[in-house]
Amino acid sequence: MNVLNTPTPTTSSNLPPRLADFKTLAEAMDYAAQGDTGFNFYDVRGNLIDILPYKEIRTKAQQQAQQLLGLGLKRGDRVGIVADMEPYFLTTFFACQYAGLMAVPLPVITGLGGRHGYEQQLEKVLTTSEAKVAIGPEDLQSHLSEATKSMEIKLLTPEMLDTLAIADIALAPLQADEESHIQFSSGSTRHPKGIIISQSAMLNNAHMIMVDALKGNEFGCVERVASWLPFYHDMGLIGCMLTPICCQFSVDLLHTDSFARQPLQWLKLIARNKATISFGPTFGYEICARRASRLKDDTLDLSSWRVAGIGGEMVHAQPLSDFARAFAPYGFKSSAFTPSYGLAEATLAISFSDVDKDVMTDAVDKNSLLAGDAIPTTEDSSVDSAETRVLVSCGTPLKGYKVEIRAEDESILPERKVGRVCASTPSLMTGYFHDAEATAESMLPDGWLDTGDMGYMVDGQLVLTGRKKDMIIINGRNIWPQDMEWHAEQNIDILRSRDTAAFAVETETGKEEPVMLVQTRTMDADKQSQLAKDVHAAVIKNTGVDCRVVLVPQRSLPYTTSGKLSRAKAKKAYLEGTIKPLQIAGEESAA
Repeated sequence: MNVLNTPTPTTSSNLPPRLADFKTLAEAMDYAAQGDTGFNFYDVRGNLIDILPYKEIRTKAQQQAQQLLGLGLKRGDRVGIVADMEPYFLTTFFACQYAGLMAVPLPVITGLGGRHGYEQQLEKVLTTSEAKVAIGPEDLQSHLSEATKSMEIKLLTPEMLDTLAIADIALAPLQADEESHIQFSSGSTRHPKGIIISQSAMLNNAHMIMVDALKGNEFGCVERVASWLPFYHDMGLIGCMLTPICCQFSVDLLHTDSFARQPLQWLKLIARNKATISFGPTFGYEICARRASRLKDDTLDLSSWRVAGIGGEMVHAQPLSDFARAFAPYGFKSSAFTPSYGLAEATLAISFSDVDKDVMTDAVDKNSLLAGDAIPTTEDSSVDSAETRVLVSCGTPLKGYKVEIRAEDESILPERKVGRVCASTPSLMTGYFHDAEATAESMLPDGWLDTGDMGYMVDGQLVLTGRKKDMIIINGRNIWPQDMEWHAEQNIDILRSRDTAAFAVETETGKEEPVMLVQTRTMDADKQSQLAKDVHAAVIKNTGVDCRVVLVPQRSLPYTTSGKLSRAKAKKAYLEGTIKPLQIAGEESAA
């Protein structure tokens, strides 16, 4: 692959900027293609290896649209596309837009679950969406073939698509009153839910993110985005691919695998091209903070980074503080941190913190929080303790968006009362594809969305406390699994973020028992035994929970495609024996 020198420019001299004020994605691409901006792809060493200006995306997408229609596809037919961070995904996604077809981004294989788990996931998504075509690179064709062996579906590589005959069919792009694409939820491989996003929902969310949340107009609409977030997750697809296109921004991409190998390349990429906007989950910042001592480049300048967005999982204050401290010498400003809240069922974003202010934290009494009351602590604490939980605000709802904290009887709770987070926004999903039951479970009779998250409001800002389904209840006491995991990982040096998973299992006597799975990197029996004891001590000291500690090998814990820990999958795999506990002196590791 050729190494290039010049990425697409940050601005187009001949094109006035517009911040997603379009009716359709095809219209947004038509406009962006008149300028000079586009996407730039970088390898793990920071080399620029591919450039894809918007004008080239449009030209190739329109050609591929006619090639897809030449297969006999009808308007609204679904096309599965492996959503790797490669040029082909961008062109093929927009080929669907121009052809009037529904793109279905497919996940890329990870180490989680191996070949069988990945093929099972592909099968469920393609079957549920009733896809007529599936497109993916040559090295994934065997997986696609196995996943679709009982389906009538045409499999193509990007190269095969390019060789198809160009049909003499006039293009009729998806219109404002039609759907945009189907985003499959990442939480379940057995029952994946296809989230239908309309064109109007997509464009409304993109516009409000840039104009209301990130105050793009106040900064002259001159932005540049850097990202390592995968295209098969909503934060990568909507936030770092489609929204920049709708705003004509140039985007610098580091493949997710490259970030995992060399996290600091993310920061070097931001500095190199003076990116202003870049998002990541908390663990991305935490990994970089831990690697900061390896940075030898005194010329690194992060002063251009005005929006360091955070989303995709629970936001913790300590990793952000560590990151700000580590990279302040390189020009990073802590006020750039911008926690947000959203989910795919709302296209992407629902609330944002103020981009001009430091992160707002709320230290509350832990016992009261578990009882449903977010009572400010009397302690002067900025970190979690046995009595205090420090939570990070996810900001205020976007303009025209509404959030309510509701009790089980649908009554609206006052500030500092914990309840179900419900939302009403112009960007809500149309529903789950061909799944009326699941749609009815999430979409309330009054048209609001029950997000499945728990939280409370304080001074008009949303604070999350966890997922309702993850709550552990022992002897009538509510326990947040995040608390157990956080205290283990923070108090034991050899543990890293995302090394633990807490949940409850039913014992032979019918009682619920809390279990903590802990990934370990040591094979020394004495060290393993000590680790189990240390985890048990840290959890019981800080949370009062007498849990069963089970050591498991590295890379045992399952994560969703968005990088979130899936406690439900971890529990299922543990009970089925897929996750195998390590043996210590002939006994299952436990405390």
